[in-house]
Amino acid sequence: MSRPRSTTERTNRKAISEAVLAERLGLNDPWIERWEENGTWREESFAANQLPNFLKEKLEVDEVATVERMIDQLVAAGCQRSVVYFCLQQLSPAAEWSRSGGHLEGVQAQQGEELATQSRKKPIATREDMATVASKARAARKEIHSHKNELSFTAEVVKCALPGGVSTSAENPDDALLLLESALSWVAKLADAYATPMVSTLIKSKGLLYLTMYVGRHADEGELYGQRTDSVLADSKKASGDLRARRTHLPAANVLVNLLSMIMGADQSWSPSELKDKVESFRQDHSRLHTLLGQRLSELHQFARR
Repeated sequence: MSRPRSTTERTNRKAISEAVLAERLGLNDPWIERWEENGTWREESFAANQLPNFLKEKLEVDEVATVERMIDQLVAAGCQRSVVYFCLQQLSPAAEWSRSGGHLEGVQAQQGEELATQSRKKPIATREDMATVASKARAARKEIHSHKNELSFTAEVVKCALPGGVSTSAENPDDALLLLESALSWVAKLADAYATPMVSTLIKSKGLLYLTMYVGRHADEGELYGQRTDSVLADSKKASGDLRARRTHLPAANVLVNLLSMIMGADQSWSPSELKDKVESFRQDHSRLHTLLGQRLSELHQFARR
């Protein structure tokens, strides 16, 4: 029988979940890099200049053409093409893998010193993992405290360099040992306060947020309603049993839905109301991140307009 969760644990879990989600959505870093080069400020946007490769590999030639026509409509309605491409990239398997905890690590190749890359996915720590951290931190603090005198005079004899941080440094061995004990107590408290976020639930379908929020904020609905688009809606069987694509004209207000259906497949299709509900749910659950994501997308949009 599992123990009941305390109010503090629920609060910690929500805060930790939001911190993890911010990192996985790329909201902790700027999406426009700025640096100085030879006395001149340079700027580079994360927005893409072409349709993501995963779509070119996944779709047939005529389907890619259909996707590009839908993007043309979004651009005509006020979106920036490069930002739409950026948002589409967030629906790629690589982006999904990254949000789930995957990353590339530098490793030494078996032969020679050539630097290679290796794909890894590190599972997020559990409460049991952090309980071990807390236990070991307390044990280390206890051992250090028990042998504080021996460590102190040994440091004087061997002239071992004292530890220091960015904003603080120890003046003598006794201060250094006290700082270390304090740091270990701090680590133990953090480990005790940790609550494992439900990452799989947290990141589920979050790739949809980028394009849905961007189109919702920057596409003029009046322009969209005034257009029409060709879209492959479904496959229907001929009398012979073959499949043929049935094309039809739909109001361009559904361009976003049609675009997502083309990319993600009919089995993962979303209605306009479902997409709207998903964004609203994100806003209610993580209002700060909702605001930050909107700001990041607007920054890309304004940069692309220049």
